[in-house]
Amino acid sequence: MTTSVSPSSHGGLIANLRQLLTRFQAGELMDLLSSRTHAPYLTRHRTISIVARTRLVALAFSGFTLLWIALDAVTLPAHQWQTLALARLLSVVIFLSLALAPDKERTLAQALALLAILLAAPLMLYVLASYLFHGADMNGLAAVNIRLYDALPFIVLAGLCIFPLVMLEGLLFALPVLVVVVTVQINSAGLDLVQLFSTLWILGLALGVYLLACATQLHYMMALLHRASYDPLTGALTRRSGVEVIDLQFRLANEQNTAMAIAFIDLDHFKTINDVHGHDAGDIALRDAATALHQLLRKADTIVRWGGEEFVIVMASTDDVGVRIVMNRMLHEWLGKRPDGTPLTASIGIAERITDGIDDWAELVKLADERMYVAKQSGRARCVFSAGEVLLPESATSVATAIAAA
Repeated sequence: MTTSVSPSSHGGLIANLRQLLTRFQAGELMDLLSSRTHAPYLTRHRTISIVARTRLVALAFSGFTLLWIALDAVTLPAHQWQTLALARLLSVVIFLSLALAPDKERTLAQALALLAILLAAPLMLYVLASYLFHGADMNGLAAVNIRLYDALPFIVLAGLCIFPLVMLEGLLFALPVLVVVVTVQINSAGLDLVQLFSTLWILGLALGVYLLACATQLHYMMALLHRASYDPLTGALTRRSGVEVIDLQFRLANEQNTAMAIAFIDLDHFKTINDVHGHDAGDIALRDAATALHQLLRKADTIVRWGGEEFVIVMASTDDVGVRIVMNRMLHEWLGKRPDGTPLTASIGIAERITDGIDDWAELVKLADERMYVAKQSGRARCVFSAGEVLLPESATSVATAIAAA
């Protein structure tokens, strides 16, 4: 009896594949492939996750490695298990050093280096065991133990599945494993193409599963972080995620001695919109304001919804001249329309790291906030800089006209 697959079944399969692919936008696929386009908050959370899981796995490996010494002592000749025991004790030292390393903030490169050290220890044992067992004729439990050593490269690949790696990182970690396995097999069994192909085929399948698992974990992390990091109404970063970005950008500006500006924006008379036109109209105004900010700012600038109708703009590598260009454009075009058709204006305070001599990001935000209140108390719809300098819509309009005429 034969079974046939109906055209509708084929169509259903194709539809399911299309549905799966449409879940990943082009940008998301690039984020799964490489970390070059990752946002700072994603890199930070990935780094924390990799370090934490490296320490946990290292602690587990140290226990298993010690237990394996007992298995070697029972199943292997004295000269073999004692040599392996010394290597295992060295591995335990490495694992415990990783597990008990100081709990401090690390870069992504440092986190990946810790992971590489973690994976190097079992590969070292694999190479040493292959050398010791070369030409040995063993049976019983000894043969089983040797098979366990042969499985170490697969254990390494399987262990990588728990780390949120991009595919390029995964391939960089997998390539040394494949090279070691091929080298060991050629040295021990000669150039046996059938055996070599079968081993590489199995490792390739394991590699495919491991890369898929890494990508799935990373995509899940990206989805969770996006949900937790972005305000669903405006698309701006939440205050919690914004604080992480400000902290990171400020530290980078300090290290590189570059400018960094903060704009604290409060929408004028926003409560009136909610009271007179309803909260739905208020939500529309907030979305329009966020859209206008995205259009007015550079892609490198960060928009944070600080709370209610307040936004904080992080402008890295932007000095007073650059900030004034942005503010002139903002005060000329403003942030959309109110429900009655009038411009949605804002009170804005500006603080810049170098000009104001600030050495702490919280103080920088506080200073911008204070200047925003000065703008609000002095009549709203204006921007206040250092030394009490005020930019008004009229001056912004004249500047915009001069630029257009030029």
